[in-house]
Amino acid sequence: MKKGILCAAAVLLLLLPGCSGGGAAQTADVRKIADGLIKTVKFQDQMSEINQDTAIQIYGIDSGDVVKAAVYESTGATAEEVAAFEAKDDQAAGRVKEKAEERITTQRAGFQDYQPAEMAKLQDPVLVQKGNCVVLCVSNDNETAKKTIDGFLS
Repeated sequence: MKKGILCAAAVLLLLLPGCSGGGAAQTADVRKIADGLIKTVKFQDQMSEINQDTAIQIYGIDSGDVVKAAVYESTGATAEEVAAFEAKDDQAAGRVKEKAEERITTQRAGFQDYQPAEMAKLQDPVLVQKGNCVVLCVSNDNETAKKTIDGFLS
């Protein structure tokens, strides 16, 4: 009986650090974050998922920096986009965030003449880095996007 209790206590002690919010690394399920944004944010365009390799290439990210990615793009008629990346560590996440900022700049240049109405979305997109997670949401619904992301990363 005592051995069983001690084993259970040992298992709990091993699992608890993964549940704490105070650790150095913030790891979340990027698939759930991206899907959550797709479900809660009101997008004007149809959003389609792109595979991880394509997303890494589009963003110009070093594939060694990314553990997992979930990215959705619009049809191209709008600038709407959702991208959630799990980086290998905090430093890699910083590099991924820089690439997301570059992506926003590139999109601004592309949409400025093509679809000027989309510039409002690109002037103030939601871009969050917490620990090793980086999340980008380009939409007209920043308040909902922020709340959704905070719900996953808090």
